[in-house]
Amino acid sequence: MAVTGVLAACQNTDFERGGEVVSEDTSVAATDEESGTEKDKREPAEENTAAAEPADIEDVDEQTIEDDALTDIVDKAENIDSYKAELNMSAALDDTKPRDLNAEVLYINSEPPQLLLRAFGEDRTISKDGKTYYNNNSEWIDISDSIDVNLLYSVTYDNAVASFAEMQPHMEAEKNDDEIVYTYEGNNAEIYKTIESLVQVNFGEMHIENVNSAVQVTVSKEDNLVEEIKFEADGTDTQGTFKLDGEAVFDSFNEVEEIEIPETE
Repeated sequence: MAVTGVLAACQNTDFERGGEVVSEDTSVAATDEESGTEKDKREPAEENTAAAEPADIEDVDEQTIEDDALTDIVDKAENIDSYKAELNMSAALDDTKPRDLNAEVLYINSEPPQLLLRAFGEDRTISKDGKTYYNNNSEWIDISDSIDVNLLYSVTYDNAVASFAEMQPHMEAEKNDDEIVYTYEGNNAEIYKTIESLVQVNFGEMHIENVNSAVQVTVSKEDNLVEEIKFEADGTDTQGTFKLDGEAVFDSFNEVEEIEIPETE
């Protein structure tokens, strides 16, 4: 059974535009119709091209962290059992129409993780106890043998905190009554690559010439929890332009109830 475009937010699927699954690969290359003349057409990504792996919280070296608040945030992440996350973003190459993504996940840390993933408001995938089911608009089907649950959703809280830890030394912090807001604006390509790998956008093989990025991370001062990551980036590579923007929001920490397996025939 071929599972094409299982999720809008799968690690190795492309964006979904409205109700239409664009493709299974992560290339956001222009189509023939969108790209205009043959001369301006961008070559599509190689079939096996994959986005870089997001930062892993297990690789964060707390001994090298110089900011006490960041240390507390990393430590707190180890005590998060469940949460709700939402990812909204848009990406485009050259002058093509942006491809949009909306994904919401209820996530329970376990081995393997439990999750319920919605795309554009519809329950699409449920995974629990090593079994994964996909809603194809008419029924739930068992796809456990076709997909790795750990690859279903990359913008987990752990990965978001690990990515933040990579970027934080380059960010400025402003403390308010209830929160700390970390911001970055600049042309550091590594900051852009961190965001790109976190949200698993794959523009194909790129040779970046310049990039401008703006990132804002909001942290609850009382709970040491990352509540929101906003990002914008645009730049050029050797073939044209690219643009990415969006936000990841986290809430309902340790409040997600048990996820139920759907009924199947």
